[in-house]
Amino acid sequence: MARVGLALKIAVFATGCAGIVAEFVLSTLATYLIGNAVFQWTIVMSLMLFSMGVGSRLSKFFQHRLLETFILIEFTLSALCASSAVIAYGLAAYTSHINLLIYFLAMLIGGLVGLEIPLVMRINEAYEELRSNIATVMEKDYYGALLGGLFFAFFGLPYLGLTYTPILLGAINFLVASLLLWFFLHLIQRKKAMTIAFVVGLFFLGFLGVFAKPIIMYGEQRLYRDKVIYARQTPYQKIVMTQWKQFYWLYINGQEQFSTFDEEKYHEPLVHPAMKLTTDRNHILILGGGDGLANRLPWWTWTLP
Repeated sequence: MARVGLALKIAVFATGCAGIVAEFVLSTLATYLIGNAVFQWTIVMSLMLFSMGVGSRLSKFFQHRLLETFILIEFTLSALCASSAVIAYGLAAYTSHINLLIYFLAMLIGGLVGLEIPLVMRINEAYEELRSNIATVMEKDYYGALLGGLFFAFFGLPYLGLTYTPILLGAINFLVASLLLWFFLHLIQRKKAMTIAFVVGLFFLGFLGVFAKPIIMYGEQRLYRDKVIYARQTPYQKIVMTQWKQFYWLYINGQEQFSTFDEEKYHEPLVHPAMKLTTDRNHILILGGGDGLANRLPWWTWTLP
């Protein structure tokens, strides 16, 4: 019976990890697609925490087959976390209210996480006294959230991007739920229904693994008027380049920066006055100008009247 409690705590740990990563993904997506990073992160995270409270409140209405309910919620949460970025990107091109969709997804994920924790405590109360039960369950959830945050910041976003980071965490959460189902199948009354849920979830995650990138590329292309020729998620920002005829546009986090169509109208008034006044063009300090467009040619090739 002790292994039941251990398995449940591992599941809560995985839930905390996957849930927080999904919320980070949605907050980042809201920033890219809508703008105003501080506002979007504040709203998404606040809605998640509020929904966790709502989920905890709703947990009191579940009185029977708690283990089955918990595993089903785990499967649902895995699918929702894994598909959050795909859903947001895929629908962003078809609605001007993508923020409402992102907020709704954040609330769903937060509600499921909040629903799970009281259920785990109630299932585990037969194996631990109240004081240890509450402390250990909450502890595992918070530890999972910390690991998820570190994973997202140092590995997920820089190397997997917003496409595959939530899919990986959702798959891990699904694996933990599947192990719970396998270990405690003898305690499950509706074995057929749970098996169907497992198979559906497995096929869904497989579908996402194969088609997530094309779906996101399609949705991202629909956000831009011209053809996307380059897109990359760096540790700091999302870089996109588009092309129309012989002209190129640079976007950072969805915001237009410069284009070869008219950028000289911006840079020449900045560069020419300073170049005309200086007598030594071999040593020039450029403050800002990280795009490099003010420094395209060696200074000694400039000829000014």
